[in-house]
Amino acid sequence: MKNILAKFVFTVSILITTLACALSPSILPTKEPVTIPTIEIMPTTIPGWEKFEAQGVELWLPESYDGGNLKEDLQTVVEKIKSLGPEYENMANVIEQNPDMFAIWAFDSNIGASGSLTSTAITFEKVMSVVTIDTYLDAASSQLPASFVVTDRQIVTLNGYDAGRLVIEFSISGTNGKELMYAIKNGNTFWVITYGTGADEFDQRLSEFEKSALTFKVND
Repeated sequence: MKNILAKFVFTVSILITTLACALSPSILPTKEPVTIPTIEIMPTTIPGWEKFEAQGVELWLPESYDGGNLKEDLQTVVEKIKSLGPEYENMANVIEQNPDMFAIWAFDSNIGASGSLTSTAITFEKVMSVVTIDTYLDAASSQLPASFVVTDRQIVTLNGYDAGRLVIEFSISGTNGKELMYAIKNGNTFWVITYGTGADEFDQRLSEFEKSALTFKVND
């Protein structure tokens, strides 16, 4: 469980690096878990999208995304991040030094007006069978930096998998960010998908994030 939280917090730290630097205090309590109807399964292929595969899982993203399997494409991804400008140098270095933290990591090469980099990450960890989705969400929420606020929390069925869903807002040095996170339990493994972007782009990108999440698949 400790390793899961470390990986989750590291994923958050990547999003922090994307948007800015210092943290400011304040966190609000989360909402009670709410069960919502089963989400329908997406088609196997999506025109204009690309399938990313690594470590036994797959996820579809728009073709403007770069990245994927860092074990195979690390240097290519790092160079592409650096090519976006000097403000992304630190993020590229963190990715380069920690490729094993992710099953899949990708970013949208279409940068929004705010300059925030939109990224998607999948991490995973083996857990004991007694660890429930609610337990995981409680623990993950408690490990968030103080400037991160969970604004929505739900239990969902995502593409046939039981999952927890969090929407998280944060403000760093005057720059506002927002992310959508799914914690998916498959047997004794938790797969965590995180979509992060600037707060001003989140609503516009939310349907795209949710559409992508519907394509998540564990290739047993």
